[in-house]
Amino acid sequence: MPSMGDEKKKTAPPAGRLLAVEFIAQKEIGMKEKAIFTLVVFAAAWIAVATYSRMLPKIAFAKSAQAKDQANEERAIRELNAAVEAAWNKHDAPVMDQAFVKDCDLVNVFGEWISGHDKLVKIHTALFAGPLRDSYQRMNVEKVRFVRPDVAVVHVRHHNTDRDGKVLAGDEGAMGTVVFAKEQGKWWIIAAQNTIVRPLPEAFEQAGKPPAP
Repeated sequence: MPSMGDEKKKTAPPAGRLLAVEFIAQKEIGMKEKAIFTLVVFAAAWIAVATYSRMLPKIAFAKSAQAKDQANEERAIRELNAAVEAAWNKHDAPVMDQAFVKDCDLVNVFGEWISGHDKLVKIHTALFAGPLRDSYQRMNVEKVRFVRPDVAVVHVRHHNTDRDGKVLAGDEGAMGTVVFAKEQGKWWIIAAQNTIVRPLPEAFEQAGKPPAP
């Protein structure tokens, strides 16, 4: 008569088979987890793409609107500069300086620091009646840099001309740096400095040259 131990030996599956079954089960679980992870990643990527696709026209529109606004502001600054040039050539100090704020600062080509709108108009009026009565200029905006949407640093190249606007022979002109600020929908000149353009001294030219190979 067979013992209970003999029956267990007959009915129990081999240990190797148990290991194989466990391995297959773990593999199936791993594959399911991997499939779930892949599905989650795919869903997240799809949501991100869909969201970005909806946002892209808004971003592009915002950038386009910003560029358009900046172009309009630069045009307004250039028009203001043209008005200053026209007033200079008419020797009209009050009109020329009307864009300067009350507490403006200007450093002229001689290094003289003029502070305040009223003083600036008074000095320009005297100059146009005296040494600058036959002075004519061309003022070209070389660069407009917006530090903020309502603040701009502008580089203006000045050239002395005759009455007809022709640049005088040998004139090197001057470079002006002007700070503009926009308040109450209008651009104003806060500060400016003008520097006469001169050839560099030889020592400076040598210093600026790259070393010989």
